[in-house]
Parts: sequence; structure tokens; C-alpha cells
Amino acid sequence: MDESTKSANQHNQNKDRRGKRHCWECRRRCLVCDSEAPECQRCRASGIHCPGYGEVKPTRLKWVTPGRVLSRDQKQKKSLVYKNQDNHVNIITGSTSIIAPMKHDIYMPIPRFEMHEEVHAILQGYEYFNSCIYTDLIPLHELGYNPYVYPLSEKHLQAAVWCPDYLKYGMLCMIVSHRINQIGNAIPPRAMVEKFYNYWGLAVRSLNEYLDMEDRRSGDSVIAGILTLLLADIQQGSSLNWRCHLDAIYRLIMLRGGFHAVAELKSMEPLLLCFWSVAVMGNTTCPASDLFMTTFQLKTLKFLPQQYITTVSPIQLCPVTLFIELIKISHLRMRATRPDAANTKTFKTESFEILECVNRFSPHRLAQSKSSNHEVWALVGLVYQAAVALYCILSLQSLSILPETQALRVQCATHGRLMQTLLVEALESKSLKRFMIWPLVVLGVEAVHGDAAMRAFVAKELSELSQSVGSYVPLTAKRVLRDFWASGKTRWDACFDRPYVFTGQIAVDTSGLMPLYR
Repeated sequence: MDESTKSANQHNQNKDRRGKRHCWECRRRCLVCDSEAPECQRCRASGIHCPGYGEVKPTRLKWVTPGRVLSRDQKQKKSLVYKNQDNHVNIITGSTSIIAPMKHDIYMPIPRFEMHEEVHAILQGYEYFNSCIYTDLIPLHELGYNPYVYPLSEKHLQAAVWCPDYLKYGMLCMIVSHRINQIGNAIPPRAMVEKFYNYWGLAVRSLNEYLDMEDRRSGDSVIAGILTLLLADIQQGSSLNWRCHLDAIYRLIMLRGGFHAVAELKSMEPLLLCFWSVAVMGNTTCPASDLFMTTFQLKTLKFLPQQYITTVSPIQLCPVTLFIELIKISHLRMRATRPDAANTKTFKTESFEILECVNRFSPHRLAQSKSSNHEVWALVGLVYQAAVALYCILSLQSLSILPETQALRVQCATHGRLMQTLLVEALESKSLKRFMIWPLVVLGVEAVHGDAAMRAFVAKELSELSQSVGSYVPLTAKRVLRDFWASGKTRWDACFDRPYVFTGQIAVDTSGLMPLYR
């Protein structure tokens, strides 16, 4: 009997006596090992040499103290890289800090966490979520039962230990960022910021590993991981490359047969709802020449509302009818920037038809369609009706699609005054305030037309929202609007000179993926 067979037999005997033992590589990657000898199936499937199950950590795995590892980025596959106009490459799983010239190696300091440190961080995050974040989300149930709002249980904690690193550390990024923003200091504690980027680096490294695996790159959990990093980047204020994340998810969905095929899976419902909400709302605050996926969104209008937006209490509160008009407006803006664009008369007709649909929307009918809290839902309908009308007029006037007439200016001013009054009430509601960021941004654009009191109101409320909801997004919006107000310009596209996204969502529901980690 050769030495390898003896070693395998001895390993199996030891396994029977003391229970299942994970190989060192599976322990490093926090994966469930099958404990087979001489090498586990996970390592074999990944093309990695299994280091075995010995009592001593193998030195060839380079287990070193946290903060001392330089991780050299691997060559990115063409389908997973976005190249910008400056010939720089934006890795789809990265944010602003991972932008480098083409043909140059990318180095990023990434710490290595020992197992006990990781478990301690997960336990801390678990306690913080239930005591702080979940407590703030409980009022959302006043709008109707919300399947995406629930406390973390022991089942979630067990799943967190074994789920992929990119989900684990992505969630820790969200928790640390929430704490940083709730502190509300002008300069956040350095240790907390370092911790955020440590977790962020670990999540990026893990996600890149999975994206390099052809049989795993388009899985549900990978899409959830990219969404988690997207929201973490936005929440912390590093959102310049959020479009790279969306583009990656779109490509992965196409690899799986398209949106309709993926949407049939129940586990994907919260992921696609988040993806769709960020994509549609993000387009409203992007330059008309740089809109994303508007044609695709328009083609799925008949399917989308039935499957997702009609949930009892959606992640974003824009009513279905108005959400559809947002897609139409953004698509019209995109078409107007094309070199082969149709004549402006056609665009003008379409724009007035859209505006008429927005004006015909009935907040009262929306409220009556809900089982309870009719006054609150009527308030939601009124706020979003005014906001969408302003977006329609101001963004299409920016492209000279709608004329700058006295009647439209009066309509905008009326919507603006009404919105400010409604927002005072909405922002006092614990169940509504986190959904008022986008309406405040729209009001801020309208406020450029000479209303100093309205500008002061928007700036004040955005500052308070940041600390209240634990996100840097309102402060980003405040900075963008203040630069716009000081510029002397008044057009919509002059305010949003590059893509921005203003969402109050800080995490995506991954509970439907838990069976994958058992």
C-alpha cells in the first residue's frame, strides 16, 4: 500500500472518530468542505491543489497577519470589464479606487482575517443590525406587510458563516457604513473607515474569484454579491462607478437567458426588484447622453409591473403608473440625443402625452387600492406625482423637447410649492422619510429658479436624512445641488453632468439564497 493511500485511509479513520474536518483551502475561503481524501471535491472542481487537513497551517497558503497582504488583481475577462473614454479600465466589482490605465497591473492592499476575527465581526454585525437597522425599518410595516423587512435569526447567522465571502463582507460593509453615517461627524472615525475598506477589499477579491469560475459567475449569489457591493458603494459615497455594477448584472442576466427567464425564479425577485429600481431611478439623474438600458426597460413594461412593482410594499414607493412614465421619459431623452433622432415635433407630441398621463394619475385611487393607511398612501401619491411631473418638464426642456412657456413655468412653480408642503409632512413620518431622497433632489433642481427658501429647505432636510437613514447618499445629493445652484445654470442636464443614483436602499434581501449555503 503506497503512502498516499495510507494517508487517505488514516484521514478517513480520523474523520469518523472526530467528525467532519475542513481542508485548509476551504477554511480559508469559508466554504463547506466535503472532507474527502486525499483531496476535497471543492478544490478539485476549482482546479486548486487541496492542501489537506493537517494540524499545522501550510506555509504555501501564505497565512499572514491582517493588513500585510498585497493582492495582485488577476487578468479580467473581456466580458466583465467596462472601458471608459479615457482608456481606463473599470473593474465591474470595483468603485472609484479601482481605476487604472489599461496594460498596467492593479495592486490593492487587502487584509487577511483569521477565522476568529471573522466570526466576531459577523456576530457584532448581527447584533448591530437587529438593534439599530432593523429597529429603524420596523415602521415600514405601517405601509402594509413588507417581506423584505425582518430581524436576523440564528438561521441567518449560520448561513452567514458559510456563505461566500463577497456576501459576508459586503453585508459588513453596509453595517459599518450605516454606523459611520449615523454618527454624523464631518470627519468619520479613521478606524471605522479603514474597517469599511478592509471588508470592501475582501468582498471584491472574493467576487473576482467567483467571476473567474465559468460555472459560477452567473449564479444567483454572484448577482446578489454585485448588488450588495453596488449598494455599499452608493451608501458610503463611492458611487461614481455604480453603472459598472449594473452593466455587470445585466450581462450576467443575459448569460442566463434574459430577464424573463431569470424572473421566473422566486429567489431572484428581491434581487431583480433592486436592480430594476436602481437602474430606472438612476437614469433620471444622469446626463441624457449617458442613459442606461432604457430600450430594454421599455420592452419589458408589460411584464415588469405584474411581476414586481405591484408587491404589497415595494422597496421604492414610486407608484406603478408613475414608475412606467419615468421609463418613458428617460427613453425619450435618450432618443433625442441620437444623431438620427426624429424631428422635434414627434418628440414634443410624445412628451405632452406623457405629461398628461402624469397629471391624470389619481393619488386617491392609489390610496383606495391599499388595505390600510389610506392618508399615508395618498401623501405618497401626491409627492411622487409632483416629482415625476417636474422631472418630465425640466428634463425635457433641458433638451428643447418641451418649450419653455409661461404656462409650463407656472406649472413647475406650483408643483414645487406643493411638494415642499407635502415633504414637510412626509419627512416627519418614520415609514416614509427614507423614500423621500429622490423627490428632494427633484425639488432641489426646481429650486434653482430663484427660490432661496426652497433651496435652504432642501439642503437642511438632506443633511438630516443622511444621519437618520445611515447613508451618505443625501449628502452627495446636497453637494451636487449646491454646485448646481452656484453655477448660474438652470437646465436639468447641467445639474447632473455625470451619472448619479439617489436611493435610500442600503441592502438587498438574500434570504432566498440561504438553501445554497446549507
